[in-house]
Amino acid sequence: MTGTREVLISATVAHLDARGLDGLTLRQIARDAGVSHGAPLRHFASLSALLSVVAAESFDTMTEEIRSRVDSLGYHPLAQLLEAGRAYVDYALANPGSYELMFRPELLDRSDADYLDASIAAYGQLATLTEAAQGTGWRSDTPHALLTGVLWAGVHGIASLQIQGALPAATKNHDPSSLLAVFQIDLAGLPDHPDRSN
Repeated sequence: MTGTREVLISATVAHLDARGLDGLTLRQIARDAGVSHGAPLRHFASLSALLSVVAAESFDTMTEEIRSRVDSLGYHPLAQLLEAGRAYVDYALANPGSYELMFRPELLDRSDADYLDASIAAYGQLATLTEAAQGTGWRSDTPHALLTGVLWAGVHGIASLQIQGALPAATKNHDPSSLLAVFQIDLAGLPDHPDRSN
């Protein structure tokens, strides 16, 4: 049997993915969850505490989905980094509300250890994949921290602008995979079909 805490978390995620952050209050979450309006405060100290749990779980889920797709390739660093970017965008587009929340720290409890750990782990995953790719000689002269940041900014920007509808409106292209390919392959220089002997 699912407890009230889990029902509240699920209702929050459903609200985020259906309506975004609009109208997101503890009272609305309680209504969506079918529990009393006072129930959320029996499980979470505040709305930000509840949202921090959702954000942490979302980071964990995204990291695990990326890991699963990357691991399925075996140890081929360039192919893995390419796939990680694709998996990041796919996760964002499949979970738009939760994804937006993950990057809205002003709405969260920034002291929440699980949220901090999950967000740091997500970025650490990209940093590790980038380092392994550089180990093959790809962009080895670019400072690691700088390259990791640029790769994150690129995929994050594509995902966010796609969700907002701005990217399709500006480019007249509704396929984010083609835009991602231009960034990863043409601009970042990742090979389209990386040599898996690396």
